[in-house]
Amino acid sequence: MRVVVVGGTGNISLGVVKALLEFGHEVTVYNRGTTDLRGEGLADEALPHGVRVLRGDRNDRAAFEATMRGERFDAAVDMICFDAADAESDLRAFPEVEHFVNISSVATLGGEPAELPMAAASPRRPGDAYALGKAAADEVFAAAHARGELPLTVFMPAQTWGRQPRILRQLGFESTWIDRIRRGLPILVAHDGQLIWSHCHADDAGVGIAAAVGRPGCVGQTYIITRFELATWRDYHEQIASAVGRPAVFVDAPADLLIGAWPEGTGLLARESRWNRIYDLSPIRRDIPEFQPKIALAEAAPEMIRRLDARGLIPDARSDPAEDRIIASLDRLGKELAPEAPVA
Repeated sequence: MRVVVVGGTGNISLGVVKALLEFGHEVTVYNRGTTDLRGEGLADEALPHGVRVLRGDRNDRAAFEATMRGERFDAAVDMICFDAADAESDLRAFPEVEHFVNISSVATLGGEPAELPMAAASPRRPGDAYALGKAAADEVFAAAHARGELPLTVFMPAQTWGRQPRILRQLGFESTWIDRIRRGLPILVAHDGQLIWSHCHADDAGVGIAAAVGRPGCVGQTYIITRFELATWRDYHEQIASAVGRPAVFVDAPADLLIGAWPEGTGLLARESRWNRIYDLSPIRRDIPEFQPKIALAEAAPEMIRRLDARGLIPDARSDPAEDRIIASLDRLGKELAPEAPVA
């Protein structure tokens, strides 16, 4: 098929592009051309040979839509649809496409789970601007599909790592904790790091997404995509620490305490990671047998660390003493808060 990928050079996007080529599709990417694949902690490789590139900014909606309508694509994969306006623009850009694939996020299922495992149809509880925008885009696409206007498939990735410019932790989205481990300093966790977290390598996710393109049985479906194996936050942190070359030293504290004492460093904890994140993956097992995640975090982590180090993207832990202050004052802070509610 002739497939256009809107984006194409990001963390997951590059894996999708590579897998589409491997499946024999003709691939075009549409982007601004501002992402240096050899910089910003993303990738050491360029776009694969044979990929056609169209330059443009999808936020210039008139130009984006005119360019897409002027082409002949069988399928479109939008990696960078972030809100309802982007989704409406896609409907105008691809009025006759045979298959449209949108990349949403499990972040739209934020907050305390209404059920476990969480499914694509579980209640949407977006907790920040990113998740709100993704949820709004999903609604636009779902309505168009219900009207018979869009042959739609939606993917909701959990944490996807490999080429990202930072390595998140249970508390939030900053990489200072990597330098703390390197210096032998302790890191804070909630619930002793024993909560379940789901994650996957970008190239594995790319195979699953690409395998759905042009598959009639995937039209009308929404898939959560992540590794099948369950792992705790302690597992996750320890595998990253092994790549750093030092053992992780954990200090446990209640989630409520950490969120109250360090709101700027605990965004993920407040929205998602203070609860178990377990997902129903039976739909993707059923419909996309090519999705068989093979890349383990322990195998990929050394290269991830190397890339970030080479680009100076692991901050010096001494630049932010907040974590040390909180660890030093845990006894006092603990007396100011009531015990936490049971964990789902």
